[in-house]
Amino acid sequence: MIQRIQSVYWFLAAVAACMMLPFEWMQLIVTDGDYEFAASGINRISGTEIQNVISGIPLITYIAAFAVFNIVIIFLYKNRMLQARLSTIAIILALGLYGVIAFYRYMSFNAEVVASNFNWPLLLPLVALVCDFWAQRGAVKDEMKVRSLDRIR
Repeated sequence: MIQRIQSVYWFLAAVAACMMLPFEWMQLIVTDGDYEFAASGINRISGTEIQNVISGIPLITYIAAFAVFNIVIIFLYKNRMLQARLSTIAIILALGLYGVIAFYRYMSFNAEVVASNFNWPLLLPLVALVCDFWAQRGAVKDEMKVRSLDRIR
């Protein structure tokens, strides 16, 4: 199960998703103050005080479910085609993570956002997407190899 390269890719996708949780994703400069956006939600920064404006529980739940989904795919190693199909769903979920982040970012403010400073954790869903894509290709290649060996016998 772990000796297949796609298992490593699914694990890396799950790790990339989990690495999004503790870090700040972007800093937002809005006309009514400064904000930071992370998995915990959108927090207003005023001096040394940080006030949670919008809760990030749906974000944390989505990211955790995405990571668990990638780990579950690893343990379905006896059914490679199911793994390939679930990898397609994982790719869609990685793209959906960008959609959820964009929804939070653009629908959260009544005031005008003057500037956004994006941080490196926003690249992690892209890393997870690429890892899921490579894992899907590996699962399909394994299945094709097994089917070709069945024909030879």
